[in-house]
Amino acid sequence: MKKEYFSILDIAIGIIVFIIMLSIVSSRAAKYEGISYGKYYRTNFFVKVFFAFAFFLFYLLYYGGGDTTAYWDGANTLNELFFYSPSKYFDAMLKEPNNVNRSVHFNNITGFPPGWIYREAQGWFMCKVGSVFSIITFKSVPATLVLLSFFLHEATFKLFEIVVRLNLHSERVAAYATLFVPSVGFWCSGLSKDAFIFFCVVSILNILLGWMIFKEKIGLLGLLKLSFFFFLILHIRSFVLVAVLGPILLSLSTRVIRQYESNTLVKYGLRLIIYAGFFVGFIFISSSSYLQELSQEASVIQQDFSQNSSYTGKRYELDITDSSPTGMLRAFPIATFFGIYRPFIYESLSATLILNGIEGTLLILMTLNFLFNGNVFAKIRWLTKSEFLIFALAFSILIGFMAGYTSVLFGVLVRIRAPLLPFIFLIFTTRPELLKEFKEEQKALPN
Repeated sequence: MKKEYFSILDIAIGIIVFIIMLSIVSSRAAKYEGISYGKYYRTNFFVKVFFAFAFFLFYLLYYGGGDTTAYWDGANTLNELFFYSPSKYFDAMLKEPNNVNRSVHFNNITGFPPGWIYREAQGWFMCKVGSVFSIITFKSVPATLVLLSFFLHEATFKLFEIVVRLNLHSERVAAYATLFVPSVGFWCSGLSKDAFIFFCVVSILNILLGWMIFKEKIGLLGLLKLSFFFFLILHIRSFVLVAVLGPILLSLSTRVIRQYESNTLVKYGLRLIIYAGFFVGFIFISSSSYLQELSQEASVIQQDFSQNSSYTGKRYELDITDSSPTGMLRAFPIATFFGIYRPFIYESLSATLILNGIEGTLLILMTLNFLFNGNVFAKIRWLTKSEFLIFALAFSILIGFMAGYTSVLFGVLVRIRAPLLPFIFLIFTTRPELLKEFKEEQKALPN
């Protein structure tokens, strides 16, 4: 084990931070005493800490390093720069990475960030985020992992509470889907892009669902949080913004339509206007430079994974050469299927993929049950009547497409698609008989 990541001092600081965070968790757990789902609160924290350490140690010991250790190494060079020259540190935090800035900001005293991470703007942004934790934890990996686990614990448990309040799932199912999916716990943990994307998506959803469904006020602080989370997504994986904003707009339109459920003429008129708005918006985006830039970005990522020999592991082929917006649309069905359901169980016979293969098999069985057990059209109708479920469905489809289209490697695919798993599990385990009851309860809430 490399001592620079787990020295005695690092471990001691980590233990102190863990005790502090555990005391906070224990204090907050008191408000859940007597509530049936409160038993999951502490457990969620321990599970998040376990997976954060498991993820970091797996890459450190099995691969000898990787993205997560490189982010930390880059963060520590920024840490050294902060104490060497605070002005240069803030200058480095604000400027894009290039060879000129690298020579201006770093030297033999501060050390140099890993070149392959520094050359990628999104990877270097992760180093910037990590540097904040590196400074406040005195460069302790264990302490940083505990802190990141605590934030993710709080966000996911809030989502779990919302799902419980929606009363469309049993508590056990809601807990498994939102808190304890193994591959989500593993891939979306620690200092990684996937962990921060998952944290931001869940946090955004917590705020907006509280406002849309339970009429909770957002306020200035809530708006600042939303802006911060969108900022992080933009700089970590910009294409995920589409997968978040589109479903949010669908959820809002569902909310608006539900206000006029009893007036058939107004209801269908609003639907026509909203669908027309989405169509016009799609045409506008398709003809704009934004979608073309996304398409080019996806194509570059795809080609990099396909042609770069440094990326090893099992691969799959989409056999798609047209990277234009039209080509992306043609690739949508097969790429989405790959992104959600692959790798299949026979493609997952390795330590890094076996959990994903099992979960993929379970998803296939749940999908078949959804399609052929009962009236599928009735199921789709009640899915589209829930703000949460319509978001979950649209988000799962879009993330599935993006994962399937860009990844090429199964090892990359399972990481990018991990954030969709809680939502698609919740779609297939919803109890439709409770949706009508929930809608009646919502009508009783004050506007």
